[in-house]
Amino acid sequence: MSQNSADVIEWHIFENPGADSSATERQAIHMGPFATEEECRTALASLKQIPQFRDGALEMRKKSRRREKRIRMRLAVQISRLTAAEKTWTAHTVDISSMGARLADFGEPLKLGEFLAIRCGQREAVFRVAWIGPAGTPTAGHIGVECLSPETNIWDFDLSARTDDEPLFQEIAIARAVQRKLLPREKPVLRTLEYSGKCIQARTLGGDYYDFLDLGQGCVGFVLADVAGKGVAAALLMANLQGSIHNRIGNGDLPSLLAGVNEHIYRHTVPEVFATLFFGCYDDSTRSLLYVNCGHSPPLLLRSSGSVERLQATATVLGLFENWDCSLAETCLQSGDVLSLFTDGVTETFGADGKEFGEDRLLRVLQQSRELDCNAILKKVETVLDEFRSGDQLQDDSSLIVACGK
Repeated sequence: MSQNSADVIEWHIFENPGADSSATERQAIHMGPFATEEECRTALASLKQIPQFRDGALEMRKKSRRREKRIRMRLAVQISRLTAAEKTWTAHTVDISSMGARLADFGEPLKLGEFLAIRCGQREAVFRVAWIGPAGTPTAGHIGVECLSPETNIWDFDLSARTDDEPLFQEIAIARAVQRKLLPREKPVLRTLEYSGKCIQARTLGGDYYDFLDLGQGCVGFVLADVAGKGVAAALLMANLQGSIHNRIGNGDLPSLLAGVNEHIYRHTVPEVFATLFFGCYDDSTRSLLYVNCGHSPPLLLRSSGSVERLQATATVLGLFENWDCSLAETCLQSGDVLSLFTDGVTETFGADGKEFGEDRLLRVLQQSRELDCNAILKKVETVLDEFRSGDQLQDDSSLIVACGK
């Protein structure tokens, strides 16, 4: 990957308000940057086909600025026009930066200046088509898009911290895709309970893990874990934890399963590595929830009566101690009850005043939205967290499971 920090020339198209009185009544047009003068002239020629710009209201200008760090990276994206949001199509990036991207295989004819909604993974932002690669040039078949809200960072990479080690960067992107596949893609259907979950990683790779396990005979296992640390190290333990649990499903009762998981982590990781975990086994026929809480934030159970129960720890964390034991606890989920499992990345999110979001705020949001379905409750919590958060960068992974009694 080549990367040059020298000053570079960019080309822009500006509207001269003095040449068109209508431009003084609205925001003047600015398009760019374009990578070459030829691209800029091609765009200008296209714009001058529009009647209101035929009189010379548009002009080309060149500007000098520091070259933006761009990294060659193929990421799948979903695209839609803002004017026709119901129609989406797929494309992929050729390279990305904090300000935009170059796209290929976008499948739809696009025009300069068009506004697009582009989604990559769980993140979405609005982009503007800044240039279209002319036929017969190396950029033919490509388009350049400029992000109107670069702070969104829909690529979910910290580009500012990257070096020229492109193979490593590509491998991390692959690792992220693999890690996302470790999260549940299917949910066993239950007659008495609806449920949903979501994980938002603070970095490219994260240490939060949730799962919905089909235990057979109408029973589902709800798992939520938070691995100590962040980044690659936490992601490796997260994958290790997921595999250890899946390999032991069906081999004994829940305490035996978790004792085996603890032994595996203790023997195969460094001493300071550990994970908090909540594992609940829900029986659809009896509405019973048998659970073990391994030092995890107590899940909140909102009863239909308005009372609140906290499912407190019944064991210490996993992987820190060789001698480990736990006790089983039990509760039930009746119609109208709402259960919320969360990692501390939710409650320890900091606001502009330096205070944490806290359990009380989370509880208030859950109480206010309890009449909604579980997906809508998840979305409500995510929205309130985004509004509360100080800055755009997540301080920690945030995961949440919501289950509603039917």
